[in-house]
Amino acid sequence: MCGIVGSVGGDVGDVERALETIRHRGPDAQAVITEGAVTLGHARLAILDLDERSAQPFRFGRLTLAYNGELWNYRELRVELERGGAKFKTSGDTEVVAAALEQWGDEALARFNGMFALAWTTGDGAWVKLARDRFGEVPLHYSAQTPFLFASEVRAILAAGADPTKVVDVGPGEIVESDGKRMRSRRWVDVPAEPVAVEESDAARDLLGLLKASVAERSISDVPVCALLSGGVDSGAIVALLKPHVEGLVAYTAVFDSKSRDLRGARETAERVGVRLIEVPVTCPSLDDLAGVVSAIEQPFKAQVEIAWACMKLAERMHSDGFKVTFSGEGADELFGSYGFAYHGIKTRGWHQFRKESFLGQARKNFPRANKIFMRSSVECRLPFLNPTLVERVLSYERPIVQRGSVTKAVLRDAMRGILPESVLRRPKVAFQDGMGLKGAIEESMGDARGFYSRVHQEKFGGWKP
Repeated sequence: MCGIVGSVGGDVGDVERALETIRHRGPDAQAVITEGAVTLGHARLAILDLDERSAQPFRFGRLTLAYNGELWNYRELRVELERGGAKFKTSGDTEVVAAALEQWGDEALARFNGMFALAWTTGDGAWVKLARDRFGEVPLHYSAQTPFLFASEVRAILAAGADPTKVVDVGPGEIVESDGKRMRSRRWVDVPAEPVAVEESDAARDLLGLLKASVAERSISDVPVCALLSGGVDSGAIVALLKPHVEGLVAYTAVFDSKSRDLRGARETAERVGVRLIEVPVTCPSLDDLAGVVSAIEQPFKAQVEIAWACMKLAERMHSDGFKVTFSGEGADELFGSYGFAYHGIKTRGWHQFRKESFLGQARKNFPRANKIFMRSSVECRLPFLNPTLVERVLSYERPIVQRGSVTKAVLRDAMRGILPESVLRRPKVAFQDGMGLKGAIEESMGDARGFYSRVHQEKFGGWKP
């Protein structure tokens, strides 16, 4: 995971200043390259192939690439590209991404299984192309003006002189092209949500296999890996399935109330699975603390800010302990429609369509928040519930497979039976900030939290609306 910035028709100095604002995303190396009208900047957090030959922006043939993310299937793609005549000088995924884009063009995106935000130019550097992974796991923003500016974080675009009211997101599964004056965009992928009939026992067995495969493919790393453990079934499933792939796996949990059910659940899971649990104290934040969170995640949304405060403390501790990669159960709640408020959306939009919209809607809130708050401490956050095959399969399940009366995530609970403690499998869904007792404490100390977050966001990001 890294940080990218760039422009078409802009000043190199503006891109260099923008790059400085996201240095936290890539403390291992920074560089800027100009090709024709296109300037690309990159801040590297080295995770795969630590050799400097994989530093970016990366040139491959006539293509120059700035890449933020990880490609889980890069080894398989490398073999296919080599059969087509490609020659490689590195062992990581960056060169594979560049070679695939040069050889297959935009069609390469559909072959990528990973989390990514890309910016690349070919030939004379007249146009730049931007693309974001199919679910929007990795953030990427651009300014629809002249010069055309783009970056992993909004602060970088504003530092380069952009009008905040012109800043928008590259959407999940979208590709955007610009020559600095003209712009065009299209979706390069769609996410199906067609119903499929399946037996309950088959669904649980199938889901467990898919989740195991997703965790395994994401376990590739040349640096230390840890995990988050909140005390619920989502993070517990990830920790349990990650343990065979990471020797001496360490899990982290945030502790606000020492008597909380979340902490009890995290301890029970850690003991059952056999991982070391590090309990990170989290205090009730001050106004300055919360203003800092709004600035870091570039969002004013109440739930996102309060979740991010606890995650910020976790990320800081992980970084100080030497970790560059962590795993999270993020994404499962929307995928399985497990929040109480989902009832009304399901009633009006339909079981399959509502969950699809809810899941993809995380590209604006949950996923950028998770990415930016952990990358603030130079830690990459991986989300195994976002495997494409797993997502499509779960979205296809009929409602009785997923919800049985008041029991949500029934198929996931069935899949993890015998692996996680029964006490954790029986727990009802509780929002992260509620489960640890933080939400009520913030409300009691602040009063109008939403209004405060909105004011801070306006002060820091002007008219930009996430």
